[in-house]
This record gives sequence, C-alpha cells and structure tokens, in this order.
Amino acid sequence: MARIRFLSFLLLFAKLFLAQTNVYRDTIPVFESNTRLLMPWAGGINFSSFTQIDLNADGKKDIVAYDKICGSGGKLRAYLNVGYAGLAKYKHAFNYQDQFPSVNEWALFFDYNNDGKADLFTYTPGGIKVYKNNSVGQNLSFSLVSPLLRSDYNPAGTPNLSNLYCNSVALPGISDIDNDGDLDVLSFSVFGIKIEYHKNMSQELYGTSDSLVFDMVDDCWGDIKENNCQVDLNQCPFMKMYNNSIQDTSNKVLHSGSCIMCFDRDGDGDKELIMGDISCSNVFFVDNQGDISNAHIGDTTILYPNYPAKGSTDIIKMNSFPCTYNLDVDNDGFKDLIASPNAVAGSENYQSVWYYKNVSSTPTVNFVFQKKNFLQEDMIELGEGAYPVLFDADNDGKKDLIVGHLGYYTGNTNKSRLAYYRNIGSTTAPSFSLITKDYQSLSSYNIFSMAPTFGDLDNDGDQDLIIGDNSGQLHYFQNIAISGAPALFANHMSNYQSIDVGNFAYPQLYDLNKNGTLDLVIGAINGKLSYYSNIGTAVSPSFSLQTTFLGGVDVRQTSIGSITGYSMPFLYNNAGVTKLLVGSEIGNIYFYDNIDGNLSGTFNRVDTTLFNINEGPRCAVFYEDITNDGKRDLLIGNQAGGLAFFNSTNVNGVGIEEILSDDDVLVYPNPASDKITIAINDGSYSELSIKCLDILGHEVFETTTFNKVIHVDASSFSKGIYFIQIIKSNKNQSNTITKKVIVVN
Repeated sequence: MARIRFLSFLLLFAKLFLAQTNVYRDTIPVFESNTRLLMPWAGGINFSSFTQIDLNADGKKDIVAYDKICGSGGKLRAYLNVGYAGLAKYKHAFNYQDQFPSVNEWALFFDYNNDGKADLFTYTPGGIKVYKNNSVGQNLSFSLVSPLLRSDYNPAGTPNLSNLYCNSVALPGISDIDNDGDLDVLSFSVFGIKIEYHKNMSQELYGTSDSLVFDMVDDCWGDIKENNCQVDLNQCPFMKMYNNSIQDTSNKVLHSGSCIMCFDRDGDGDKELIMGDISCSNVFFVDNQGDISNAHIGDTTILYPNYPAKGSTDIIKMNSFPCTYNLDVDNDGFKDLIASPNAVAGSENYQSVWYYKNVSSTPTVNFVFQKKNFLQEDMIELGEGAYPVLFDADNDGKKDLIVGHLGYYTGNTNKSRLAYYRNIGSTTAPSFSLITKDYQSLSSYNIFSMAPTFGDLDNDGDQDLIIGDNSGQLHYFQNIAISGAPALFANHMSNYQSIDVGNFAYPQLYDLNKNGTLDLVIGAINGKLSYYSNIGTAVSPSFSLQTTFLGGVDVRQTSIGSITGYSMPFLYNNAGVTKLLVGSEIGNIYFYDNIDGNLSGTFNRVDTTLFNINEGPRCAVFYEDITNDGKRDLLIGNQAGGLAFFNSTNVNGVGIEEILSDDDVLVYPNPASDKITIAINDGSYSELSIKCLDILGHEVFETTTFNKVIHVDASSFSKGIYFIQIIKSNKNQSNTITKKVIVVN
C-alpha cells in the first residue's frame, strides 16, 4: 500500500510539474528587424556571471547565468543549448530555473567531484558554500555539502582552520590550479590586495576528487598585487605562506571586490588569469611565466584579448566592474570568452554580454570579438526596468505593446524611452514587431524612468498618456490625433497637477470609486500606494489626494528591515468586482481583493506569491486578455529590462476550465504532524479556496490562492481527523474535492 501511495505521489508531481512548466510561456511571436526572436519572453539580462551545466542530460553543456540586477536579490536564468558544432544557439529553459537552490550575490557551476555533473558554488556570509549536483536525467537535484568552505591557513604547522574567504562582491577563481584532478580556489584575502591559493587536498589525502579539503599554500599567488586598477609584478617571494596562526593585517588595504577567471592561455599547463575590479572599467590579464608548482606572473595588460600581439579586436572595457567567463559557447570543443559587468547598476545593460570566439584550433587560445549582446539579441531587452502596457497605438483595433523602462545605458548614464511593439497579428493570435525603441521621440523630454499608463482624460474618445518618473512626479501628454488615426501625443505637462509620491512613480489610471471618471493609483519606492480621486469632470480632470496608504498595501520586506518596496499596481475589473495586483522589489506579485466600498479601509491580501511566479526584482504586471479568448493573460516586466508572458490558454490549447478530480489532489504526509502539504494538478489560472475542517465541522484553516502547492501549518492542531476541502469555481461550474488527513501531534 505504501508503494502504491508513493507511485501516486510521483505521478501527480509529474503531472503537476508538466502543468506548471509547459503552459503559458512564450506563446506570442515577437520580431525585431524582421527577424523572429528565439526567446522573446526570456526576461532580459543585465549584470551576469555565466557558467555551464548539462540541464537536460543530452550531453551538451547548457548555460546558467546569475543576474545581479538588484543587489543580493539576483536571479538565476537558464538557457538550453540547442546548437551544434560551430553554432551557438540557445533557448530559454524557464522550467529549470526554479529547480536550483536559493542563492545570493553570485553563483558558479563547476564539477568538484568529477562525476560529470556541475555542482553549485555560491556566496554565504564569510565565504563560499557548495551544493552537490545529485540530478538524475532531466530532474535537477542539489544537496548542501559544505555550508562554508574552510581552509588550513597554517598547513606547515599547528592547523589554523578558518573560512576560505570570499566576499559578496567578489568572484573566486575555481580551477584545478595544480592539474592533480581536484578543484582549487584562488581568492583575494580578507584584508589584502594579494591572491591566496587554496589547494584542494582531496587527491593527496584520499586519492579521489570528491572532497573539499583545502590548505592555504600561498598567500601571494603569482607574486602580484592588484590595487587602484593596476597589477604590480614581483611583489612577493615564491611560495610565501602564513607561518603562524595570527595573520599580519598591518599595511594592508581592504579589497572591496574582484573577480578571477582561471584559464591556460598558452597551453603550457599553468594558469593565467583575467581579473576585474569593482572600481575599474578594464580587465587585467596576467601571464603566468612560472609553472603549476610556483606561479609567477611575468607580464600584464589591460588591452586583453590583444595579447601577446597588440591585435585589433575590441578590448574588454565596460563602465563598471567587467568580469570574464570561460565556456564553450559554440560547441566546437574550444572554450570561448564571455564578458559582462559584475555591477548592480551604472554599466552596460542592453548590450552587456560580450562574446569572444576562440578561433584557435590548438591549446593556445585566440579570442576574437563577435558581439556585445550574446543571448540578449534573441529576447526583448530594454536595458534596466520594464513597465509593460497594452495600448492600441495605431488605432487598428488590436492591442499593441508599449514598454517603459529605467533606461538603456548609453555612454555614462541611462536614457529612458518607451519601446513600441506593433501587433502585426490578429485580435485572437497576436504577434508583435518592434517599430521603435523611442516611441514618438518621448526621450527628448528627458524623463528618467518612464512608467506609462493610458486613459481618456479629456473625453474625446482617444487615450491620453501619463508617465511616472523617478522623482515621484507625473507627466501628461494629450492625444491630439484625429478620429481613427494613430495616436499622436503633444501638449506635455511636467509635474502634472503637482502630484508627488516621493521617488519612482508607477501610475495607473482606473475608475476606482466607480463614478464614471478616471482616478489615479500610484505605486512608489516606499512600497505603498497613493490614491488620487478625480474630483473634476470627464472633460477636465482634477486629482485630489485621498490617501498615501491605500488599502494598507505595503509590499516592503519589513521582516528583514527593507525600507523600499517599489510597488507597481494593476487594478482590474473581474465580473464587476475590482481586484488588485501589485508588483514588488523582491519580484513577488501580491494579490488583493475587498476593494469596492472599502477605499478607506484595509484590502484583503489574498496572496503574496501569485501563481508562484517570480520573474526577478521590481516586477511590473499587466493582466489583460490579449488573445480575446475571454481570459486574462499576464505580462511581467522586471529590473533586468525583459518581459515574461503567461498565456491563459491551457496546455491543450482549448481554453476550457477543467474540473478537478480526486486524482488531481494530493495531501501529504498522512498522518501529519507539523505541516500538511496540498499539491494540486490544475493547468489553469483558477482561484482555489482551501479549507481545513475538524471532525465537528469547525473551520481551523482557510485561504484562497492561485498557487498549486499549499503548505498548512498544523503544529497547533489537536490530535485527530481533519478534512481538507479544495473548492474550484469559475463562471461555468464549481466543484469540491475533499481529502481526509490524520494529525498525530
């Protein structure tokens, strides 16, 4: 019986996994320059590290990028390798992204135990933690094997074990430095400007590569120091090791952050480095003229890859903190070079993944520049920030896509614009084509951080435009187009009606009080919503502040001391009832109801992780029926300057709400003690009501959610029998599934 239950569990989760991953994504074609984008809704890339892992067990190395986009709240993004020898071609592997462990600050994949599966190295306070890759086939699985790597800082004497230091801004060099078969680590010291060599002793101690045991054998690897954007040679004697348990911290400069990439440039067996620094715009190549036992850097340049010959290929130079990554991009068996900023802002963004092909057919590398937008060229990429709206710009009866943003990085700053993607499909099968990245040349008004909303404010039958900016103010543009003509915006008013919500205004025009005129609801950096009611007329609006804390909405992470929230509202009418979605700084979508008739009260927060979707920090949502099938579709913008699209059509493409069956619901464990998990196989965007009743019919738990996996805290439940009710309702039908569970507290 237990075996049958376990098999049922696996079957349901297989169904649940497929329902969550094979539906909703990438269903609308997008064209740029008459070329169809391969992965338009992949979410953008800004400031990323790149390493490789075989995600689907097909023998080809796929790419995983960790995009820093917004401080520690970065995002892992995966790209399946669908190319062949000599061809670099990738598609968005969204179904793998949520299978990785939670990471912060940085993430790199390297196979430390030589089992053919890349393991995960990532930041933890004070250094590095490691997850072992236990994946079987396409089912990713990782387990924590080291919560904090440690190293013996005095291997020649009394052991002095301490954390192998790497700060949150840095990227360590992870490579087999001595070519003995296990992975070593190069990292800048906690106080200094010198590189420490932490030798992995796994082979020496155990004759295998499956351990993470380190000795710090050289505190000045390569005899160099890196500081003030330069590398100084001949700084230390060979093999200088700490010889006591007290580290000398005198005359050392705190090193705020560097990245290290190890590779063998000349095929002689020892490792050269490419380094970047948080305060620098160039990378530093250092040439190892020693050997695997005694590294000695004899030459350096900031003109790489033009080395040893000066050459003419584009040097790696970015506004802030460029770092490099060595991976075989084009499947030819030779590792290429990728460069990207390791910043969190203020650097290249929409052209921030530089690809250099290794054109050498020998162990000596030869990197030649190819493009500045690798992977980005195949997706909607708007620099930093993306605030999507649907608006019929050409007045042809079809909804076009307008996307505001924080800006494309140009020169030394971001330039904000509105991108215009025209709907060249039909009303039921839309497709978008980029017409311009600067809709109606609105960038000429020098509005920083353009968050648009459209509505007929002068009652002339067409949609006018309001744009929120970074200062918390609004800009008004009147649509002066003649009837039936494409929109034409003019008569700009800055600081519109003296509305000011602090910093970063994200407005929406919506008749909130249902009096026939459009009101303004505005999100802001403070995570709250301001409500300005229209006390004017349909022809001449006049907005009056009613509250700066509408509905008690606050999407800040106050539990961890966050003072910012970046609330981005989307109000909509569902069968005459107003509901509210709010995007947030952490990427979660909050869902509220109990709005109508309660504008001075507190809205009911139904969900904090709507649909279990998180597309990255500072998400902006637009929830409207794009395909005219009677169901709302979901557009999500994020800080990386990209978009995700979720279609309401289910996996069978018929758009019909399915009835839940008993087999679609799994409740486990049973018996339960502290937690009950409810897993539901439902391939739609239907809202579910979950209730838990005791044997007398008393309700002990109740929630409404769109999530398909729900956790119930049963730690306070009395011992006994309980009934879980899952109620699914839609306009055509309603059904209830009841499951019995025993609590053994």
